[in-house]
Formats: sequence, C-alpha cells, structure tokens
Amino acid sequence: MRRLRPKRAAPPAALALAALACALAPASGRADPGEDIHGRIELQDAGLFARSDSLYAAVGSRDGNDLLSNLRLTWDPSWDRWSFSFHDLVTFEDGVNVRVARAEASLLTASPVTWFNLTKNFDQGDQTLATQQIDRLSLTYTAPDFVARVGRQALTWGCGFVFRPMDLFDPFSPSATDTEYKPGTDMLYTQWLYGDGSDLQFIVVPRQDRAGVPPSSDASSAALHFHTVLFGHQITWLLARDHGDWVGAIGVNGALGGATWNVEVLPTVINGGPTLTSVLGNVSDAVRLAGRNATVFLEYFHNGFGAGSGHLTLATLPLALTERLARGQLFDTRRDDLAAGLTLEVNPLLNVSPTVIVDLDDGSLFALIAATYSLSNNLSLIGGVQVPEGRVGTEFGGILLAPGSQTLLAPATQIYLQIRKYF
Repeated sequence: MRRLRPKRAAPPAALALAALACALAPASGRADPGEDIHGRIELQDAGLFARSDSLYAAVGSRDGNDLLSNLRLTWDPSWDRWSFSFHDLVTFEDGVNVRVARAEASLLTASPVTWFNLTKNFDQGDQTLATQQIDRLSLTYTAPDFVARVGRQALTWGCGFVFRPMDLFDPFSPSATDTEYKPGTDMLYTQWLYGDGSDLQFIVVPRQDRAGVPPSSDASSAALHFHTVLFGHQITWLLARDHGDWVGAIGVNGALGGATWNVEVLPTVINGGPTLTSVLGNVSDAVRLAGRNATVFLEYFHNGFGAGSGHLTLATLPLALTERLARGQLFDTRRDDLAAGLTLEVNPLLNVSPTVIVDLDDGSLFALIAATYSLSNNLSLIGGVQVPEGRVGTEFGGILLAPGSQTLLAPATQIYLQIRKYF
C-alpha cells in the first residue's frame, strides 16, 4: 500500500551533505562531473479492472486507466576512497491509483518513513500527482576492511524471492512492477570486512513519530547484521531494535544437489506484548526447459503477525500487523503463503517470468506474469498481467474495511506496459 507524503522543503542538512561532497573532492585529477550523470526514463500505461464492491469502485473508478512517467537522474562520482551518490526522481501519475492510494493512506497511518522529507508535490488534482524527490543523497568512505556511509541510501537484507521478512527497510511488494531502484532511507551505515569473507554491518535509521518533531527511539531503528560461512553454509544473524520492538533473525543457505536452499527464522518481541515468529524457506535451481535456460523457485512464508482463520476485516486485524502494513514492511494479512515461479530465457532478448502466490489459509491466489524484451542496449519494453482470485474475506479476494461494511480492500486485475530508456 502506498502512502502519499506531504509537501515539504528539503532541509539544510541535505544541502550541507551535497556541499561536503564537493568540498572533499580534489580540485585536480577529477573527471568532468557531467560524465558521471546518467539516468532512466520510464513510461507506463496500466489498465485496471476491480470488483464492483472494492475500494476502487468506492472512489469512482471500478475500471480505469493509469498513466505513469518518471525521470531519474543519477550522479555517482568517486575519488580516492570517497564516493557520493545523488539521485533525483521526478514522477507524474494520472489515474485511479492516485485516488486509491489517497484513500488507503487515510485508512492506515504511520510515522514518517524517513527522517527528512525530501519530496515535493507539484500537482494534486482529483486523480493526478506530480512529485520531485531526492531518492539518494549519501557520502561514502571505503577502506580495504571498512565502509561508512551516511545519508539517504538503499539497503536490502534477506534471501526471499517474493516475501522478504528480514528486509526491514522499504521491501518491495510482491506485486511491484518496477524493482530496479529501492526507495532510499536516511541512515548511518557501517560495514567491517574480515579476511575470511565474513562481514559485520551496523546501521542506525533515525525517524520521527510525526513530522516536525525530533527523531524518537520508538520510531527509529538500529541493527547489527553479521554474515559468515560456517560448516560450508552461508549464515546470517540479525539483531535489531525496530520501531520499539526487538527483532532477531538467523538465516542459513546451502546447496542441495545443483539447487540452492535458504531458511530464515525471525522472532520479534513486541514492545509490551508477545513474541511472534516468522519463517521463510525457499529452494531455487537453474534448469533447462524446452531447450532454454531457466531459473525456478519455490518459496514458503509463515507470517507470524498474520490472521490464520475467519473472514478478515481491516478494522479487526491485529495491531502489530496493521502497523507493519502501514509502514510497508508486510503486504499479506494471513499466516501461510506458498509462491512458485520461474524466469525463462525465451531468447537472448526476451525473458518471461510467471509467478503464482497461494494463500494456504483461505485458498485465494494471485497470478502474475511479466515479460522483458530488450529493444536495444539502452531501451527495454516490459509488459505484464496480474490477476487476483478469491472469495470475499480472503487475502486476494479482498477484505472488508470493517464489520458490516460493504467495501472491500482488494487488489485489482492489472494489465500494464512499460518502456524504459537508459542514458
């Protein structure tokens, strides 16, 4: 579920970080900064077909069209042991998704995702939204055995294909149609590298309870992440203080014949509440199908925060679950899900990726297929279809907003086409 962030000017700290990067750069021996500027242009057209009793219909667009365009400019210069990253993203969207996102934001509220709001809204019509945001703004120091980075950056943890419980910071939704750039988060990141290949990461993510106040410990996050090899297996440990809760995790992966398996176990001690444990397990392999290269996977996810039985309503979901739905850390409301998929190389220019997600608690499912065709070295065409199926009160059939309500919070069937140009 997307949240529309309020309009706010970039704070002086953002400008100070950019100025510091320029000050540290040597006056000579540096490449022309223009040579480091690159970017991507994306255009998308999507057709949406929703249930007559869904939130889409309630906001006046059961069936509709959604147009999206964005321009990302990236500047990533480096000199000696220093590097700087600045990504500016301009987005324009016109269609039903804007209205639905606003309605969802009023149903699920959360503290600000990042410390500084570097997003500015230019146009907010009935179903239009134009924004400009700084999505990366960080300064990095790299030594042979140490890395330190401060500012807005992206970080991904865990080995999930569809579900990502170990990824605490802006994980992608299973239905995301663009996963090239993860949203940036304001944080301090440090990493120690060891001679045996192990590494230890420590991060701090300051956040506010609400806009306009200093960061608080209950809204912020801090985490230790250690990765090593033990008895021939990749082992990951995680200990985090996240939004007032304690999160622990262990991940193990290894080989199974020619395949690769992965298991993650994540107990969370809720502040003032019980301990809830989530589990992820998957197996993947590279195979030949019909004489073509393919990778296949099977993944099981147990959502320790989910509701296991009965008809769901948004108003009666457990508080710990709704908080994570609002923050974008979780995207499913039930306890047990199974996903299977593959990526097939039809030819060197065309890849096709079908995926199906089945809710094992209520039998609903979500089918997705995406295809990517390379038109040239810097031009790609992407198309896809997403189809939810299930009864009222199920994960993918849709859940009522409240007991007695006639409106469902349900995903829409979607057909989309994108074109991406890189420069």
